[in-house]
Amino acid sequence: MNFQMINNPVSYHCNGNNITMEAGKKTDLFNDMCSDSRYSNFPFYHTLFEGDFVIRCKIAPEFKETYDLGCIVIFENIDKWIKFAFENADSGHPSMVSVVTNGVSDDSNGEKIDESEIWMQVIRKGNNFALHYSRDKEKWVLVRIFKLDMNKEVKVGFSAQSPIGDGCKVRFEGIEIIDNNYKNIRKPD
Repeated sequence: MNFQMINNPVSYHCNGNNITMEAGKKTDLFNDMCSDSRYSNFPFYHTLFEGDFVIRCKIAPEFKETYDLGCIVIFENIDKWIKFAFENADSGHPSMVSVVTNGVSDDSNGEKIDESEIWMQVIRKGNNFALHYSRDKEKWVLVRIFKLDMNKEVKVGFSAQSPIGDGCKVRFEGIEIIDNNYKNIRKPD
């Protein structure tokens, strides 16, 4: 696959199916529902993918500040995208966080995660999407399932972000982007 970078990070290193990326200070992807503010200075290592897919990897952020994160991003344009993040949430602990944007962004904090690294995946089937995490890449826990009308071809990839901090370094391991063969995207085990 041909990967490209939008908004260069402070640093990044690719080694096969592994990436280490360091986002700069005050980097974010968010369309604020409470104002007209749109933030899109996030470093985004991505490729184009057409049709149904599964994108997954293990994500290990080095949290320093609230909202520091590593994430999978599905991006059509600045007004239509999905961000599935392992984030140092404002709840006071690292969590699974999902942001679905159709004009404006919603923001949903999920389950507390005690581990320093976690497997995450996004599954697409038509315009239906399922977000899961796993501690062992065997048993997947559903975080969110939803419908979002998107183009057949979208940008899929990875980002590190530090919306209010001075930067965040994230390791992405075991990256896979494959055709989706799951019939039931809610429970892909």
